[in-house]
Formats: sequence, C-alpha cells, structure tokens
Amino acid sequence: MEIKFKSLFKQNLSYEISDNYPDGLIVINYQKSVVYWNKKAQELFGFSKKEVIGKNIGFIFADEVEKVYQSLGENRSLVLSVRTKLDQEIFVEITCADANNKEEMLITVRDVTKTQKLLEGLKAELDKTAKASQNKSSFVASLSHELRTPVHSMIGFSQALLDGISGRLTEKQEKYVSIISKNATNLLALLNNVLDLSKIEAGKMEFNFKNFDVVQVINSVTEVISHFAADKKLEFTVDLSDVVKRSIYSDENMLRQVLLNVLNNAVKFTEIGSVSLKVIHPDLEFIRYQGINVPPDFTDKSYLMFSITDTGIGIAEEDVNNIFDEYRQFDRSASKKYGGTGLGLAITKKILNHLGGVIWVESEYSQGSTFSFIVPVERPKITEEI
Repeated sequence: MEIKFKSLFKQNLSYEISDNYPDGLIVINYQKSVVYWNKKAQELFGFSKKEVIGKNIGFIFADEVEKVYQSLGENRSLVLSVRTKLDQEIFVEITCADANNKEEMLITVRDVTKTQKLLEGLKAELDKTAKASQNKSSFVASLSHELRTPVHSMIGFSQALLDGISGRLTEKQEKYVSIISKNATNLLALLNNVLDLSKIEAGKMEFNFKNFDVVQVINSVTEVISHFAADKKLEFTVDLSDVVKRSIYSDENMLRQVLLNVLNNAVKFTEIGSVSLKVIHPDLEFIRYQGINVPPDFTDKSYLMFSITDTGIGIAEEDVNNIFDEYRQFDRSASKKYGGTGLGLAITKKILNHLGGVIWVESEYSQGSTFSFIVPVERPKITEEI
C-alpha cells in the first residue's frame, strides 16, 4: 500500500520521492508511535521499517526522547546525540512539524556528526587557551553555541530548498528562508567580529583616512537601523541639527562600523520604547575632560560627538566600567536571550582608539543606556621641519 502523509502530499511529494529524500523522515501519531520511516532514516539508525513501525520513538532516541517530546509542535531544530543499531554514536539535527491536521508529527532528521565533532574540536582547542580567564571561558562557550545553531540551520533548510521541495514558496517554506537569512546574518556578524578583533590585536587592521560626507554615512546607517527598530515597534529618532561640518576627515568605513555596532546594540537590547541618535560638536573643555589630547589648532568644530540613547535593559553599576572589555558579557542571562559573544563593544573601542576618539556609557539597570563617542573630524596641521 502506498504511504502518503498530508504534510508532504500538499507539496506534491509522493512516497517514492520521500523515500529517496536526502534526510531521514519519520512520522509519528498522537500516541508517539512511528507510522512512517523512510530509507534515509533506515540508513542513519540502522533499523528497518519492520523493526520500527508501531514502536514508540523512545525506541530510537532513547535517553534524548524527553527533548524530542518537548520539541514536538514547536517547529524548531534540535541537535541530539543518539546511538545506532550497531551502538555507534551519531549527532543528528531534528526538526518537528505538524502533519495531517496535527493528528501526526513529521520529524526530519539530518546527520550532523562531522560538523558537530568539528565544532567540539574547536571548542576543546579554545578551552586550552582560555583556562586562565573565566571571561574567555564564557566566550568559548558562547562562541560554540553561536556557531552551532546558525550552521546547522543554514545547512538543513537551504539544502531542503535545493532538493526541490518547493516551486512557488509556501508559507512554511517562506519561514524556512527567513530562518536561513536570519542565521546567515548572525553568523556573518559573528565571524566578522572575531576576524576584526584578531586583525586589530595583530596590528593588521587597515585604516583609510580621507575626506567624506559624514551625513551620508549617518543616513546610510540609520536607514538600516530604522528597519530593525520598526520590526520591534520601537520609536527611532535622529537629530543632526547641530552638525555644521558635513565634510570630515576620518576613516569612513570604520566610523560606519562603529555607529552601526552601537545603534544595533541599542535596538537589540530594547524591547519597548525608543532609540535615539543625536550628533553634536562638543566644546573643547568637555573633549579634554574625556581624556583626548586636543591639537593646538583644533576648535570645537574639529570633533563630533555621537550619543545613542535607548530605553532598554540597561547595565548594572558594577558592569559599567568593564563593558568595553574583550570577551565580556555584562549580563549572562541577557546574552542567552539576545545572543552575541561580548566582542562588539570591545572592537568598537579599539577602532575608536585608532581614530583618535573615545567611547563611554551612562546607564542604570532596567532604565536604559546612553552610549556616547567622540571622534576628531579634521586632519591636524603638520609643521614641517626646516
């Protein structure tokens, strides 16, 4: 008898196609008993259809079955360690989705053993170099987590699309694509941060100082941030009314990255309320107070101060002074919720140091924060030796 289950049938996938699908496909009923088991699932676990059909999924996932139960109906991916019929350990990523009007569940299973062992090997090597510092140990754990989820998700969902499960995207497929996009963006940002930090510490970061229109740079960044803020229904305002000097001398790309980092953090850690950016020319006395060595020919128009204020989660008093330290995550619970490795602000501070600027924060826990940074925007006059 040809087996068809509606979740796949709706996408015009017959039994023959599903049986040759590159991932394992398991369908269970409301009693959590297996009612369908494709060829790839047999290859992964070593059990034939006759050995599995009608049995509880605990027969397959053993000690990990409670995690599987919890993931049912949540439509999220989960990486598990399971043992095959030959008692070999493998790592699989499973994704659960409703099927047949929620009377059955479809479990997609992908072998990620090589990727998982590679990541565990990376974590082990990083652990060796991080034992002297608890902060670095925390960074290693966070890095491992941040890498695992995006990589697995991208592989799973992008491969599903490449395998031709859709022509015109269904609502579910659109969701998969959005997951790919989100995780790809997160992974790219993570890798860029790690790469930037290593370059800065090795003195290999290249800076390109030139004249450019600072308002155009600000607008290009705020245009991107405004979309992020709108997605979270946050009010986002920009005040450039005090900026009288549009053509400045600095590193355009580095200044753009600094502004993007700080604004992105403000939106990221704010759930309700607003984020605002105000840019002014600060007076020289205030600039010197911030520890900047002001050249004798500079005026207050030789500097710009960017202030980003949010109504987000804020920073505890004991963490304000070390918020810009490398590998530092000021709130471990927040880092789990919002992600990140604690590198963004450290990189921002190092870049500003190279630009001749400074950054600081004023914050109260649960009351929001104001991050401010000052950068010189003129080229100092050089007195030629006679």
